Amino acid sequence: MLIKLGIIGTFLILGGMMFSTEISTLFPNTSASLIDSLKSDMNYLNEKVSGSAGERLDTSIDKIVENVSDNVYEGITETGDKIVENVSDKVYEGITETGDKLVEEVNGTISEGITETGDKLVEEVNGTISEGITETGENLKNGILQSHESSQEIITDEIFNLDLINNILN
Repeated sequence: MLIKLGIIGTFLILGGMMFSTEISTLFPNTSASLIDSLKSDMNYLNEKVSGSAGERLDTSIDKIVENVSDNVYEGITETGDKIVENVSDKVYEGITETGDKLVEEVNGTISEGITETGDKLVEEVNGTISEGITETGENLKNGILQSHESSQEIITDEIFNLDLINNILN
């Protein structure tokens, strides 16, 4: 019997030594007065439990709000997609009919306008090109004549200089 009590006592002492840090965190305010110590320890435990419960409650509420938001969002998205699809089909049909009519009218008007404008442009461009070619041709002709005259003078001067040198040498 004493052996059993000794073994149990040893376990209690070893357990107290091993878990002394946990005990001191749960009951940090140990004092000589047992009542004061218990009061402060109970207040400390109450604060810890209240804080933990508050955190868990906040987490639970956040999860509930998130789940409800996801479900509402999915419902809104599905409904919105169906509405958009229906409206898009109706709008597309209306736009297609109206667009086809507009394209026919615009093509006719554009074709007439392009023909008239094109004829006028061709006449104006032909006139401008003729004037430009005439002026450019005259400028080229004058430039060639001036270059020809200048070349003749240079060649004549060169020949004259060669004849003088040859005569002097002879």
